Amino acid sequence: MSDVLLLAGVALCLSSIVLAVVQLLQTQPPRAAALAFVAGVFLLFVGAWTSPEPFGPGTIPAALQSVTGGAVTP
Repeated sequence: MSDVLLLAGVALCLSSIVLAVVQLLQTQPPRAAALAFVAGVFLLFVGAWTSPEPFGPGTIPAALQSVTGGAVTP
């Protein structure tokens, strides 16, 4: 479960960048981007807190491998 939360948090944080750019190009305040970023950070914290292992830089590729059930190729 923590792997899914970590990956969802990363996905929301990355999509918030795209949302911010689109909303700024449309001269709108990036409210949706800010909400997506906050939700992504929250999911990252919850995923790291529920994981029995320490959280580090190698955790995200390991979580992707665990969720997809295969090898992750860069």
